[in-house]
Amino acid sequence: MPRMVGDRVEIVLIELNKITPNEYNPNVVSDDILAKLRAEIGQKGVCVPIIVRRWGNDGYKIVDGYHRWLICRDLGWREIPCIIADFDEKEAKIKTLQLNYMRGSAVPLKLASLIYDLSKEIKLEDLARRLPYEEVQLQDNLELLKLPEDYGKATEEQAIQEKETLPSVISFVLYKKQVEVVEKAIRLAIKILPEGTKNQRAVAVETICTYFIERQGVEI
Repeated sequence: MPRMVGDRVEIVLIELNKITPNEYNPNVVSDDILAKLRAEIGQKGVCVPIIVRRWGNDGYKIVDGYHRWLICRDLGWREIPCIIADFDEKEAKIKTLQLNYMRGSAVPLKLASLIYDLSKEIKLEDLARRLPYEEVQLQDNLELLKLPEDYGKATEEQAIQEKETLPSVISFVLYKKQVEVVEKAIRLAIKILPEGTKNQRAVAVETICTYFIERQGVEI
């Protein structure tokens, strides 16, 4: 039976009805990202196999790839490409967390460079349909870094030297109601920003935080 052994990876097609989701996966995907993933799989297929482990007599349990499995099932697929790993339950839980949260985050300069290169041939609105970003976020990336025409010539050494001035990425876990409040505050703050302000959403958040700090009588 094909499986993952050391550096050698074998991929096998497994019937969807033989695969069971795990009950501990903490990963949640928003509806808009899920819709993009569904459209991509529907058009291009599954590019990255899911990872499963043996479960029961003739079944498998998902370690990584629940949403890909779910979409394929909803699309009426009979099989999905899988990597079979010899994990016990403890190791499977560790791998689930690692694969969900240890993939890392995008370096802003490199992300913007990719977006810039892609935007030469693909409109931002079309990129937004396929990438996990809204069009305004793609625009913010380009505006924030003020990419020149020869940006692609920038070296990684230059990026390292300039790391003190690079933008940072801050992540928060929010409930739906909290997201609504934050988004409303950002929209209101954007309305009072000077025309032509770059990276409006980031500046809006800074404006909101500055206002709160000043209301508390604390110096920035």
